[in-house]
Amino acid sequence: MKKRTLLWLVLALVVLGGGAWMAQETNLFGGITLSPRAKQLAYLKEHEEDIKEFVKSQNAKIETVQIDWKQTQWDKIGNGTPQGGGEIIDIYGTFNNIENSGWHVMISVEDGKINLISMTLVNGLGIGGKKFE
Repeated sequence: MKKRTLLWLVLALVVLGGGAWMAQETNLFGGITLSPRAKQLAYLKEHEEDIKEFVKSQNAKIETVQIDWKQTQWDKIGNGTPQGGGEIIDIYGTFNNIENSGWHVMISVEDGKINLISMTLVNGLGIGGKKFE
């Protein structure tokens, strides 16, 4: 009898837990709802070529640009006021297929929307911790 009760309890937890998870991941019409960050990442991936072209424009010696989407970070920036300076997305990668090369681009997010015009190279381009010229 105890095994049967335990089995029903586990089954109920799985059904309820799965239902709660599905409620968070789907909308009322059955479609998948992406989180704001997932939507922003999808938008950035749609504009991958724009990002690559921006990085290439920073130095004529850059022929190829690789983006490491796994390193993408969402941050809040401060400006000394209680409300802060806003939200940004940091994107990282390499160039010319050089393993220890690196770049970091910062893009501002305004009212939940990515502002690609604000794209800025942070800390320049580097190889092995040294400035790439």
